[in-house]
Amino acid sequence: MNPEYEAHARLCKSIGDMAKENEDLKQHVTQLENRLRALWDKLEGERKYYMEQINRTESFINRFLDPEDLGYAVNNYVRDDAREALGRERVESKP
Repeated sequence: MNPEYEAHARLCKSIGDMAKENEDLKQHVTQLENRLRALWDKLEGERKYYMEQINRTESFINRFLDPEDLGYAVNNYVRDDAREALGRERVESKP
């Protein structure tokens, strides 16, 4: 057999192997992208859920600071605890 033909055949086989490997890697990347999108969507859904829970909790705590709502139903220590829970300073009592 001609040595040039053998070299050409090996080169073609090598190129074919690389093309197949390239396709396999592309499929793998596509699978990873799909998994990442699914995880991102799940994370976004959880983020929205927890943000809603935080907003509801803050609204409830703010009710203790509103004199027209629950503000006078609790004592000054509870109101200061509510302020502290919202990241504010205590103004009516000391811990």
